[in-house]
Amino acid sequence: MPFKNLLEIDIRAFFFNSETDYLPYYKNFSFIVKNDTKLVDVLKLIKEKNSDFSYPDEDLIFRINQLIVTGEEKVSDIVNEIGSELTIEPALAYRSDNGLVLNNSDFLHQYRTLFSGHNTSKEDLAYYLTLYPVHYASETFNYNREYIGDAILLLAHKMIVEDGSEYKDEILATINDEFNGIRCCEYENNIFQGEDHGAKINELKAMLNIKESESFTDKLLKLTLRSKNHEVEETLDGTNIALYLGDKNSNESKEKVKKEAKANNINFIDFSMSTKKAGQSIIDSYSELAYKKAGKILLDALDNGADSLICSKDSDVNFFQSVISNCEREYGRDIELKIISLTTFRTHVNKVTQET
Repeated sequence: MPFKNLLEIDIRAFFFNSETDYLPYYKNFSFIVKNDTKLVDVLKLIKEKNSDFSYPDEDLIFRINQLIVTGEEKVSDIVNEIGSELTIEPALAYRSDNGLVLNNSDFLHQYRTLFSGHNTSKEDLAYYLTLYPVHYASETFNYNREYIGDAILLLAHKMIVEDGSEYKDEILATINDEFNGIRCCEYENNIFQGEDHGAKINELKAMLNIKESESFTDKLLKLTLRSKNHEVEETLDGTNIALYLGDKNSNESKEKVKKEAKANNINFIDFSMSTKKAGQSIIDSYSELAYKKAGKILLDALDNGADSLICSKDSDVNFFQSVISNCEREYGRDIELKIISLTTFRTHVNKVTQET
């Protein structure tokens, strides 16, 4: 069939010129392309439609639906995993000079400031240069623009673990800045079909005795908040719920909750941060950053219309309940959001079903 190898895509593209624009803006485009079309060719199509759209000729990385991609990815692969509605943005919006063109001076600046001339080799620099996408995929940049970047941490891991550097203590001290170092990092793999580096970063944290495991505080909260986790005082009938999946991301689980909500006259609300980490692993090492992350997620659910936030994991209920007042203080807003576990939600709807 003639249309079998064609795809229709809807694009929301980022525009910004630091010399003429005060704020970024977006424009919409629709294209029909072949399955084997590369993303760089899609950028060319946007440029043909609107000459104000800009992207770099070299070191091309950008975001599609919050994931870092290169220009070499095929549109068919993107659509199969993400869908056909695509938002195209710079790899790091606040470093945009013109559209997808970045002021990327910070990438080498971090290396030169922290490592260059400090027992590094040409091979170390060569390896660091391969981590260009990893640097701009760093989730922490959304909350701390002075963060050293995930790429620096991976270079440190290579030098210590793979190369067996005799300067281990000096390297660890370099990445352990109190405010902008590894304590800021709650790693997320934000690269499309990219390698997950979480184990390497956790290994570095273990060397520095920065705990990723459940703390005494978390255990205490489980005991003190348990009574709140398993009660829904009012009916959920006609209300709006959102589902927080966090690191337990499962589309199957999401679709199941959607069906359960619909069957019980409850509206299901999608929100973009439902699969983001909320600071759970950094609450003991950098609590203020954890409050920023958790608050942003809670407000994203609230601002999209949710009355209740359902959490896939009971520990996430405890976490959000324990930090919500700090999140309100951080953002200067009341967060009127009921937070309950998935178990509680299902117990409630089953009880309502039995009573009717």
